[in-house]
Amino acid sequence: MRPWFATIPLVAAIACSGSGKPGHTSTAATPAAPAPVTPAPSGAPTTTTTTTTPPPASPAPALPGVKVTLADIGLESGSLDRTVDPCVDFYQFSCGGWLAQNQIPPDRSSWGRGSEIDERNKVAIKALLEEAAKGIGADAGTKKLGDYYASCMDEAAIEQAGPGALKALLAKTATAKVKDAKSWMAAVNELHKLGVGVVWSEGTIADFKDSATTVLYLDAAVLGLGDRDYYVKPELKDKVDAYKIHIGKLLALAGLPAIGADDVLAVELELAKLTKTSIEQRDIPRLYNPTDLKGLGKQVKSVDWKSLWKALAIVPSKRLVVTTPKYFAAIDKLRARFKPVQWSRYFTYHLLQRFAFTLPKSFDDEAFELDKLTRGVETRQERSKRCIDATQDGLGELLGQQYAAKYFPGSSRQTATMLVDALVRVMIEEIGKLEWMSEGTRQIAQAKLARVVRMIGYPDKWKTYDFEVKREDFAGNRQRSAAFEVHRVLARAGKPVDRADWQMNTYTVDAYYDATANTTALPAGILQPPLFGQDRSIAANLGGIGMVIGHELTHGFDDQGAQFDAEGNLKNWWSKDDGARFAEKGSCVAEMYSTFEAMPKGYVNGRLTLGENIADIGGVKMAFKAYRSLRKDAAKSYVADGFTEDQQFFIAVGQGWCSKLRPTELQRRLLSDVHAPPKFRVYGSLRNFPEFAEAFSCAPGTPMHPATTCSVW
Repeated sequence: MRPWFATIPLVAAIACSGSGKPGHTSTAATPAAPAPVTPAPSGAPTTTTTTTTPPPASPAPALPGVKVTLADIGLESGSLDRTVDPCVDFYQFSCGGWLAQNQIPPDRSSWGRGSEIDERNKVAIKALLEEAAKGIGADAGTKKLGDYYASCMDEAAIEQAGPGALKALLAKTATAKVKDAKSWMAAVNELHKLGVGVVWSEGTIADFKDSATTVLYLDAAVLGLGDRDYYVKPELKDKVDAYKIHIGKLLALAGLPAIGADDVLAVELELAKLTKTSIEQRDIPRLYNPTDLKGLGKQVKSVDWKSLWKALAIVPSKRLVVTTPKYFAAIDKLRARFKPVQWSRYFTYHLLQRFAFTLPKSFDDEAFELDKLTRGVETRQERSKRCIDATQDGLGELLGQQYAAKYFPGSSRQTATMLVDALVRVMIEEIGKLEWMSEGTRQIAQAKLARVVRMIGYPDKWKTYDFEVKREDFAGNRQRSAAFEVHRVLARAGKPVDRADWQMNTYTVDAYYDATANTTALPAGILQPPLFGQDRSIAANLGGIGMVIGHELTHGFDDQGAQFDAEGNLKNWWSKDDGARFAEKGSCVAEMYSTFEAMPKGYVNGRLTLGENIADIGGVKMAFKAYRSLRKDAAKSYVADGFTEDQQFFIAVGQGWCSKLRPTELQRRLLSDVHAPPKFRVYGSLRNFPEFAEAFSCAPGTPMHPATTCSVW
């Protein structure tokens, strides 16, 4: 499990399943407008909800129609399944052809449109890195990139170095070394310096009550299986048993007894019992438990906090925030409960797992067993792709700077900015029309939206990486880069928040909204077909990337984002009645999504996914309104293979989410992912939008036009 402050609620992301950069320069949008609504078959998926369906908006005025193909406007006829009634199962209708033509690669746990973009981006990035690795006439930054990538690709050197590449670190966690409180603390310090969050984890974000200042947050440890439910739910015991076998094998490779797996698992089980559930981690006020250094020392007496700050070379902020007080209150007893040898094995396993890629193949192969167990992946990705990922991890913005310069033209940034601005204008207008919100609350909401800082494409100022990269030392490079990033992040404690700091790399196939900064970022990596393209129509672009933009903006007003004001402070700006109505509407969405059966007896968790579902429903609505707004003065409409522009918009929504997931991966996501599976993101958002039913002439009572719907914004 990643620390909660690494993702939610700090950052709410669209999660498009990929990250990278395109091998072309397309991005801008070309006009092609809202068209008259024409009849289409009726039918649709099933489930029940709770709110009365508002009347559909009036259809767009009839315009002279120009006949084109779907390909002309940037959509894919071959991805459709025209044998399916769009009113019965629109996901299958828009993606059935794609689903039939695509299989999940053996090195992936899922495959979707974001994965396709990621693959294209990796091709482009690989070309950059291979050229950099030649080192011919390269500047210092390019040479650093090339040396890092080349060190990762040098398997012979890695094999020759053997496990000795971690010798100094393994000595710190060895049984002979971890024998008392001082040596226990020394091991913890060394691991935390490298971002290995044993026993607990720490990070920095804006203070929830003072968003201009960065503070240190302390959270639960990172668990090997990811989510605490794996450890405590009887129906997942098979995963725990397999995990235990894997731990034993990895320890044995390092010369430790396989029986040490019992100790690792015993420690993690106790930590898991104290860890908040995924739903509890979404309760922001209960995560905010401020204290100071003296107070922390009283909560956890057995930890030498001063030695940790010294090892990390930071001065902690005067205010510290403990996310789970009961967790930290239990650390002293856990320290005493387990013997030094048990802690040693727990430390050593997590060190090996984290850095196995830098060790000989036998270690790397065993570490991969954890991916197979939790995600269902069959084979590892080829080494070049993994080395691309490693280089991204170590030198992300240095690589992003070169990527943006070669693959992302300024016109693309301008076009994307235009679309974001259009979405903001529409959202401000739509908030002004909400009947359930009082005028005072409405004005605050509109002012917050108007102040959202839009970050498009890439940073205006790039990070620098002040650590040594050696061409023949991959393990050392990984350790130095990890230590550099840990220190960079933690050293921000107590300092002013840098709202221009990007939390995703330029080539990432994703986007995010940061509630504590009231900022949204749209990296260059996601500005690719089938979400965005220079030759795509406005309907296609706003159905694709427009939903993403609308989704992120709506995060400012989902069940979590709505708790923060325009400055990014945790503050209740709602009237009592408005807050009650907002909560009621959210409950409707949660209850509806909880009826979606994603696999046999496996249902979407409506409470866990509530924020993302509110953002999906609102994102589609706002993108549609923006598309209509941009096309309202068009002199002609475009009919693509018989589909009106409204229908084209919704097809673009569906085709942006075509995906396949392995059963193990689907199970993992239902357990811990704050996003609903892709199919239900399309289904859930569109069946709640009356304009969809109107566009495809869905009869009332069909799955995509239910009698009752849910909507917040």
